[in-house]
Amino acid sequence: MPGSPAPANTGRLVRPLGGGRPSVRVALLCPYSWSHPGGVQAHVAGLARALARRGVSADIIAPLDGEAGSAGIVRAGRSISVRSNGSVQRVAISPAAALEVARLVRSGRYDLVHLHEPMLPVVCLTAALLAPGPIVGTFHKSSPDLGWYRPFAPLCRLAARRMACRVAVSQAARAHVERVCPGHYEIVPNGVDVARLSRLDGTRSGNRVLFVGRPEARKGLSVLIGAFAGLGGRPRLDLVGVTRSEVAPLLRGMPPEAVARIHPHGRVDEATRDRFLAAADVLSAPSLSRESFGLVIAEGMAAGLPVVASDLDGYREVMPEACGAFVPPGEPDALRAALQRLLDHPELRASSGAAGRAAARRFDWATVADRILELYRFAMARPRGSG
Repeated sequence: MPGSPAPANTGRLVRPLGGGRPSVRVALLCPYSWSHPGGVQAHVAGLARALARRGVSADIIAPLDGEAGSAGIVRAGRSISVRSNGSVQRVAISPAAALEVARLVRSGRYDLVHLHEPMLPVVCLTAALLAPGPIVGTFHKSSPDLGWYRPFAPLCRLAARRMACRVAVSQAARAHVERVCPGHYEIVPNGVDVARLSRLDGTRSGNRVLFVGRPEARKGLSVLIGAFAGLGGRPRLDLVGVTRSEVAPLLRGMPPEAVARIHPHGRVDEATRDRFLAAADVLSAPSLSRESFGLVIAEGMAAGLPVVASDLDGYREVMPEACGAFVPPGEPDALRAALQRLLDHPELRASSGAAGRAAARRFDWATVADRILELYRFAMARPRGSG
């Protein structure tokens, strides 16, 4: 039946997968612009690297605006900004992009097509409806609203039936998509480079709080700023992914002495972000809602950072409470108290960080990619047309 459970080993693989020379070609489709990094793009890039290490050739197909960061990316049109799910998403919606995706997935170059956010136009939904071979779909989104699913539910259900295997990155993501497309979903979390992050060895001063994310209202940056303003001592707040002009409206009315200790750094590359993870003492994830996983939390845990996170279902799936603290979303006083407790107690930071390193191992790409390969084997072994 469509979306039936994938066994750990089907024993019916028609081609070898993993190890040796590339014998299988996979298309990884991302609906979001590759020129504007985000969590889904990071997951797709990490998966492509992990597959390559296992002898599987993977092309990334995504919208691309300009040439920055385009190495190895197959362009599928340019993107436009669309407000959705409390964020601004950059997706391609042009007929030209749909035609290019159709040409690519029907060219015979790929043994399997893997869609990330399968129902988003036009990149993934086009491939979901037209790809002739096995299709795997990974669902990342969680939202209280149906959004795109509401007006296009019949089309989404048709696309879902064509998938040999459906994956959700968390129970929260599965609950969202099941409202429109019921069926079986494998739970496979986002992957993290645990080996790289666990080697980070910075000089932690005991007073540095770190935020990594976009300056969107749903990420709760205003709550963090409010909490930080009342922290005792002279802590420092580093904002990665946020520019000074973007945070400036939130700093109005704050004491100049507190403003001077808030340092926005804008978008940075991976190596620079790693340096911030190595230097920080506490990671704050103050999102208000609509979080299906918490990739930044998993990365912070892998780096040995205690985490103070909003009490959201998607975050609880990632982080055991021993790794830091959960606080009610949108409550700066509770966030301030949790941050203060960790900043004031180095032994608590050490034990929470150690617990985080241990808990993050299940997100390592060595584990996640092997599970994805099992699902590829299952999808490729299914009779054509049974998805």
